Amino acid sequence: MLKNYWISPETSSINRLPMLNIEHLEKISLDGTWRFQLLKSPLDPISKRWAEIPVPGLWTMQPESSVFFDRPIYTNVQMPFDELPPAVPAQNPTGIYERDFDLPTGWDRRRVVLQVGGYESVAFVTINGEEVGMSKDSRLAAEFDVTEFVRAGRNTIRIKIIKWSDATYIEDQDQWWHGGITRSIKLYATQDVFIERLYTTTGLNKDLTTGTIKVEAHIASLKNKDIAGYTLRASIVELPKVKKALFSATLESHVRPNWTEMTEEQRLAGRDFFHGEFWDGNIPVKTLKVLRELEPPTPGKILLQTEIPKVSAWSAEIPNLYTLSLELLDPSGSVIEVTTQRIGFKDVRVVGKHLLVNGQPVIIYGVNRHDFNRLTGRVVSREDMRQDLLEMKRWNFNAVRTSHYPNDAAFLDLCDELGFYVVDEANIESHAFYDSICNDPRYLGAFVERVGRMIQRDIHHPSVIFWSLGNESGAGLNHEAAAAYARAFDPTRPIHYEGAIRGDWRGGHSLTDVVNPMYPTISAIVDYAKSGKQDRPLIMCEYSHAMGNSNGTLADYWEAIHSLDGLQGGFIWEFWDHGPDQILPDGRHRAAYGGDFGEKKHDGNFCCDGMVFPDRTPKPAMREFKEIAAPIILSTKSAKTGEFVVFNKQFFADLSDFEINWSISRDGLETESGRLNFPNVAPRKSAKVMLKSPQLTKIDGRGERFITFTFIRKSSTAWAPSSTEVGWNQFPLPSRSLNATPSSVKEPIHDINKLVDDSGLIHLPYMQVAPALSLWRAPTDNDRIGHIATKWHRWGVSDLSKRDCVITRGANQIKIANIWQTSTGIKIKHTQIIQPSLGGFVVRESAVIPKELDDLGRIGTSLELSNTLETLTWFGTGAHETYPDRKIGKIHRWTSSVSDQYVPYVRPQENGGHFGVRWFELTERSGAGIRIDCDAPRQVSVTHHHATTLADATHDIDVVPSGTVVIHLDAAHRGLGTASCGPDTTAKYIIPTGTHTWEWRVSTL
Repeated sequence: MLKNYWISPETSSINRLPMLNIEHLEKISLDGTWRFQLLKSPLDPISKRWAEIPVPGLWTMQPESSVFFDRPIYTNVQMPFDELPPAVPAQNPTGIYERDFDLPTGWDRRRVVLQVGGYESVAFVTINGEEVGMSKDSRLAAEFDVTEFVRAGRNTIRIKIIKWSDATYIEDQDQWWHGGITRSIKLYATQDVFIERLYTTTGLNKDLTTGTIKVEAHIASLKNKDIAGYTLRASIVELPKVKKALFSATLESHVRPNWTEMTEEQRLAGRDFFHGEFWDGNIPVKTLKVLRELEPPTPGKILLQTEIPKVSAWSAEIPNLYTLSLELLDPSGSVIEVTTQRIGFKDVRVVGKHLLVNGQPVIIYGVNRHDFNRLTGRVVSREDMRQDLLEMKRWNFNAVRTSHYPNDAAFLDLCDELGFYVVDEANIESHAFYDSICNDPRYLGAFVERVGRMIQRDIHHPSVIFWSLGNESGAGLNHEAAAAYARAFDPTRPIHYEGAIRGDWRGGHSLTDVVNPMYPTISAIVDYAKSGKQDRPLIMCEYSHAMGNSNGTLADYWEAIHSLDGLQGGFIWEFWDHGPDQILPDGRHRAAYGGDFGEKKHDGNFCCDGMVFPDRTPKPAMREFKEIAAPIILSTKSAKTGEFVVFNKQFFADLSDFEINWSISRDGLETESGRLNFPNVAPRKSAKVMLKSPQLTKIDGRGERFITFTFIRKSSTAWAPSSTEVGWNQFPLPSRSLNATPSSVKEPIHDINKLVDDSGLIHLPYMQVAPALSLWRAPTDNDRIGHIATKWHRWGVSDLSKRDCVITRGANQIKIANIWQTSTGIKIKHTQIIQPSLGGFVVRESAVIPKELDDLGRIGTSLELSNTLETLTWFGTGAHETYPDRKIGKIHRWTSSVSDQYVPYVRPQENGGHFGVRWFELTERSGAGIRIDCDAPRQVSVTHHHATTLADATHDIDVVPSGTVVIHLDAAHRGLGTASCGPDTTAKYIIPTGTHTWEWRVSTL
């Protein structure tokens, strides 16, 4: 082999077999412990000193040592080096993986194939010292016929993995750069006549009950053996009595032409376009037009087609699967090869402004997902994938985009089984060279091949509803070629590609059948839906960037989607916080991000932007999404009437597997509960129901009253036991104001003058730091990256000092007139009025915000109390963290420890807030403590951490509890938005200037 194939874009493989998507019964795994050494360059000699490494295994995720000197690098757009395509650095880490294996008895008389599941980014294979082949495209398996290379008994395999290559430039995804073998390696054996390729396509007729199936198989042989008389027989295992469930075809005599039998034109083109493989990597690929005309003869091709009546359709809601059994028979009738595929019957198409699955305009509650494991990097097991998908199901996701490459085939098997709509994405992203590589003819073959091989492998999966041409790689001739191939090879599925509509949502029809923008504003999608010019469905391929404390306005997006025709959902960015586990010299573990491994070029913590933490623990935003995507919604014009409407949001499943429970509460305590009787509701239908309870109108006692409905799935599922809550709705009931002090509080304050000292400080029970005006929050990732916190720093609002204080004392009132000043000299007028109240005292506050402070993080009161007050009880939204633009949560009485209020975002920031708090209590173990009542539902946070500490820390493990209980009670609090990558929060969640007022009442317990 040439020594520089890794910088030859025209050469994507050598001796690689066509893409295959079937399992073989005769196989052995080569996973396990391999010999290993890491070279600094692919040209360096291999030494005699070997270490060990697991396979699959990345050398970048092994404990750092003299052997494993290469570390992970995180970049988003920029390349990790300065060269231009296709050149790569001379210092190019190269891993040598080697092991011995014994060929099973009898395999020396069979055809033997090696499968390398995944690698980063080029793999060179040798067996017993002989060069076998080479492959690029790190996310699809490479197979090599090694029949002539193996021998009976002991064999040695060596795989040389080169980290940087010409392929690196089209694998520039927003993720960690690694090196090594990422997926399993195996050997399998076949007879000398075998199934070489298999493409199964299923569908539904217009009646949506008659299934269609087409099986295209290519039968090949070793040493040009005649395949006449060989038969392929197919059957649907679950339909043994259906006449057309069994079908077969027999081959006529037709042998594969040798290379010398090809025409001169074919030889010069150098590529079997239909199968997506190079005949010779050194021969440049010609134009698409020529290639499409040059499909060579297809010896051994069998086409089986039939219709099957009364099938059960596949959907994400009801993932009905069938087993396709395939048998290859020799001329004597003996079965020489058996395999199966799990298939499902569905119809997917775009009609006008709708994406239709089985005739229904389904809603995509989707999320983007990268392969990630905090301990092994991009090496993920089948169980890892399953747990990812089960976690998604628990939070009501129904779709996943394989950003930005094909996942292991096992992932799609699981999506078929569990029920997910999948955007299957090709391994193409050239973000750093966005507009150039897509038109570079040297990369034409790679673009077409990566799309083509993905489709060839995954065509039988019912979960796949879109083929995606890749991500963030412009829109050029190479995409046009890839799209043409995709449409020709599989006309049953639409194409997805965001680059086609970037800058023009009405363009790019040749490259995408859906308008799939990244991070559009809510107003943009609303305007498009109302424009009257919408010619395709709009499904956001990325939105609601989940970096840190984020996902603000998520509900506002869905209010638009649920109400406007042609808006069909989207995919949140993204599922994972990509924070690999890093062990520090002192033995502590932390979730790492860009720069933590000493890399000079990196993009910081931009890799930590998921809905789950690196250990797959869900972030608080998950609870917002779960309610949005719940399968049921219950509505009413007035809850006190007892008249409600149950709407089934599903498209295929009825509500027979659900029950609805209800409870009435006052001041957060349940007073009555029951089960709602409702009829079975068909998909996308409603039913009126009546709830009879005197408590709907009877006001018994003081305190806010609510009726809450919870939706319970009766049966168990793979992701949850029976009786699991899948959603809820809550409505207010007529209430009597809670203006009397609870009976648990102590005697009232008789002398309010003792509350305020001569410095104007208000003294509370358990006080450590007196109440003060607060205008700043520890910047979130959105605040920091979106340059919102830059304004706060420029204004100096994180450091307020009291410049003047006038105290006016009266018999029943103390007025404190403060002038606060920021560190840059901006003055704020702030008034506090203290009055006695039953059980304690009331503080009424006002602040006049000048026009120059037109976008603050918060306006409110901060104070610190003794850390002996560890138990927190509050009446408001919960139990999870909520903010003004991410506030979905049940209004209830919640109890937690103060320590548990901390949310451990990978990079510390504002956290632990609760929207709509009416009152809260802090108590010691004895039960004694303090209670604070708000004049209206307010944003409140109670933590052990100073905002300044959060702002200064770079990692979660750097945050040290302050030793006090820090309280923020806000009159106004800024929304979170998604400005780290996408729109900021909307205007209604921005704090206006002018006068803000709030009050709070203190009592002791």
